[in-house]
Amino acid sequence: MNTNLKMTRRDFLKVDASLGLGLILAFYMPTGLSKAVRSLSPESRPFNSSFEPNAFIRIATDNSITVIVKHLEMGQGVSTGLPTLIAEELDADWNQINVEAAPAKARLYRNLIWGSLQGTGASNSMANSFNQMRQAGATARAMLVSAAAERWNVPASEITVSKGVVQHHGNKFKASFGELVEAASQLTIPENVTLKESKDFE
Repeated sequence: MNTNLKMTRRDFLKVDASLGLGLILAFYMPTGLSKAVRSLSPESRPFNSSFEPNAFIRIATDNSITVIVKHLEMGQGVSTGLPTLIAEELDADWNQINVEAAPAKARLYRNLIWGSLQGTGASNSMANSFNQMRQAGATARAMLVSAAAERWNVPASEITVSKGVVQHHGNKFKASFGELVEAASQLTIPENVTLKESKDFE
């Protein structure tokens, strides 16, 4: 029997959404993580980088993206699942993605279901982090697009992102994430960003 299954990122997100949406709606609350990171002194931040729009992403000038995973890998697939959520909203190329375990900083990496505690268990990692990680990816994407719009003097609405490349097709402008991180890091973090519709998952 052939048990080799292929699942696209879109398929994975559809399945995950169908299994966990109830818990997500019940337990997800905005945590102001980006503000918390910015409020820390540089030496006490969880990481230093060219662009760190929130506690879960850092994008380097070499175009690599490090996703900070706040849950331990205990059979729940968090090392793949959580970065997939960010890659999808960020429109990154999967080859750009690196994974790093979060440090012990409950203020930044608490389990949303457990209140103020940081931890992994009860098979809730994907459910409680689903929208949180998507929000992190969408925020980073919005800031990169804004940086490109300012650089090229074009409306942000005319810019597209695909596989880690930011483009304005009308003027044939193009830039990698790494080329935009310095400018993006100077921008104000947006309070609200639009998440993708499930039909648009790749």
